[in-house]
Amino acid sequence: MRALRHIFNRSEGNPVKGKTPQRRRAKRARSPNWYLRKRLGLVLLLSAVGLTGLVAGAWQLKQSGVVQGLAAAAYMDLMRWSERQIVRAGLTVQHVFVTGRGETSKGQVLRAVGVRSGQSILAFDPDQARQRLLNLGWVKTARVERRLPDTIVVRISERKALALWQHKGRHVLIDHGGKVITRKNLARFAHLPVVVGKDAPLAAAALIEMLSRKPTLFAQVQAAVRIGARRWDVRLKNGIKVHLPEDDPFSAWHRLAELVAEHRIFERDVAAIDLRLPDRLVLRLTPEAAAKKNKAGKDT
Repeated sequence: MRALRHIFNRSEGNPVKGKTPQRRRAKRARSPNWYLRKRLGLVLLLSAVGLTGLVAGAWQLKQSGVVQGLAAAAYMDLMRWSERQIVRAGLTVQHVFVTGRGETSKGQVLRAVGVRSGQSILAFDPDQARQRLLNLGWVKTARVERRLPDTIVVRISERKALALWQHKGRHVLIDHGGKVITRKNLARFAHLPVVVGKDAPLAAAALIEMLSRKPTLFAQVQAAVRIGARRWDVRLKNGIKVHLPEDDPFSAWHRLAELVAEHRIFERDVAAIDLRLPDRLVLRLTPEAAAKKNKAGKDT
């Protein structure tokens, strides 16, 4: 007789007929390392979420300007504290020595240096002071030194006045490089020649150096007008206008000096002397002298 196999359901305790029993897999025991890795992963996830939140919050603070404001306030507090410590240590400005000053006043130099007695000498910036000094009209070069514990040394060299530049109906004082020195108090420079023309300042030094090679004739120079950025017309104190050539103007000037010394042509009624032709001298008489000459010609 065929035996019946009774399979019991473990959960309910009831027999189940007609089914082949299935072997259930045994449950594996979890190792301690598995639980550790699980927890570590959870910690990393939460840390990542938290870090993202912090970064987002910091970015929002930065966008709102709060971080910059706090940093700026902290920086200013630190600077004030540092300055107090420096002052307590005796590193303060007590002396300012200036050399090379002639036309530039002491007040102008001190204002440009921008230092006050008793301030921290380490807070003083020599480079910025030098730049401000170079903005003064008379100052050509400047050097500023900070000597601890309490002294600032300023060395300047000044420009040399060359001529008065007449431009747009006004006069300014210029140096040998054509730089404007000043527009004020020009009366004491009235003995200098006047140059006229847009590019006259840049060409003035070469002209005056050339004219001064004949000191006697140069003493008669009142002004010089730049013509077409090429040549000069020189106006003398006696009212005579001298037209210099574009090429080799010194030879023409030298020739005029000889004629003045030998023939005293300035004593004649001459309005202009044209030296632009190398082989001849052209004199133009004053209107009065020309009228007399014409009258005399008609009478004869």
